[in-house]
Amino acid sequence: MTNLPAPAQLSTLNREITTLTERLAPARTDAIVRSLGVMQSAGMSLPQGVDAQKFDVIYGYALDGVPSCGLTIATQKLIRGDYAGNPDILLGMIPKPPILAALAKQEARAAREDLARKRETASALKGVAPEVDRSPEVMARVQARLNQFRQEHEEAKAKERGVVVHEPMSPEKAEYWAKISELPDWWQVGAEQMAFRRKIEGEMAEVQPEEQSNAA
Repeated sequence: MTNLPAPAQLSTLNREITTLTERLAPARTDAIVRSLGVMQSAGMSLPQGVDAQKFDVIYGYALDGVPSCGLTIATQKLIRGDYAGNPDILLGMIPKPPILAALAKQEARAAREDLARKRETASALKGVAPEVDRSPEVMARVQARLNQFRQEHEEAKAKERGVVVHEPMSPEKAEYWAKISELPDWWQVGAEQMAFRRKIEGEMAEVQPEEQSNAA
């Protein structure tokens, strides 16, 4: 596709994006019932504790919103026994509702990542910036970056006045930054942000031995 002219590339990408978007659409009720029926027809039993008279309602609630392609792939793998070795999955047994929902989301991850890449490529071909991820996790990281900028700005102003202010890393702050570091990166991370991250990680490393000695 890279050898095609930009308009042709964009047309192909748009078709692929449409196909992926349809595959990632939430599984409909009839698709959920069909997957459960296929597993039962393959000889798989309902897990203990699930009411056989209400299993379609229970699974329908748990699987509400999961990608249809993920449910299809998970169903196929369960029937083939591809999850052997997973302690949460028993061969010959339909997984419990939350486990089946987690499997469906996991199996849809590759399609979601592929869709994101194709959308970014399409945006580049159109000459526009990719859509910014405004999920709560990413916005939390953006807010942390803003707080970082404000802190560095205040420190710079203090240095200009001849005052050097350095607030030591406390266990509470270390816990806060540990949670922030676990969040996914914003789509633009500059050199200054990376330097600040290394500074925070260094200060957190200094706090950890103190916490261990206090615990002892």
